[in-house]
Amino acid sequence: MARTLCNNCNFSLSTCICSAVKDVNNHVNVIILQHPSEEKIAKNTAKLLNLSLSGCQIIKGENNNDFDILKSLPLETTVLLYPNEQAINLDDKAQSAELSKITHLIVIDGTWKKAYKILQLTTLLNQFKTISFKQLPKSRYAIRKAPRADSLSTLEAVAHSLFLIEQLNPAPLYNLLDELIQKQTQHMPEHVKARYLA
Repeated sequence: MARTLCNNCNFSLSTCICSAVKDVNNHVNVIILQHPSEEKIAKNTAKLLNLSLSGCQIIKGENNNDFDILKSLPLETTVLLYPNEQAINLDDKAQSAELSKITHLIVIDGTWKKAYKILQLTTLLNQFKTISFKQLPKSRYAIRKAPRADSLSTLEAVAHSLFLIEQLNPAPLYNLLDELIQKQTQHMPEHVKARYLA
């Protein structure tokens, strides 16, 4: 039997997180390129960003044909969040002049493997500068296991980026993530919950 979903947040009624949603007015537009397999994952955090941020859109796909929007973004002021060797570190104070010009932030939503696949198939992304961080904030997102120590959820990566680019207060976004974790773990047996939240 299909579970009844909340009309607003699209989570099941028992895990609805609407009470924790706060409107966040961001100046840098966030464009999330989402691997199709992420959409059905209950613990996916991209949709939390879409619920809160005033400037955010999620586009599902895997390649240039799916992400036609990339052709219309301003080249000089759009950046891709991806930790490659050319990436400008947002937390490097010497780059502050560069940060003030950013108008659009592209983020790939998927596992590392799927994100890399999107990067390979979407050559339109090659035209944008990449950004990353020297120091990662500690991930709060314990309910989805990641194979790499430098893994952040999509919400955490975007919240930290907007904090560094436009000094946006990340607390409402982190509170929403905490609510998701609380709701997703509320029915777990204690020994299972302890394994996740240790």
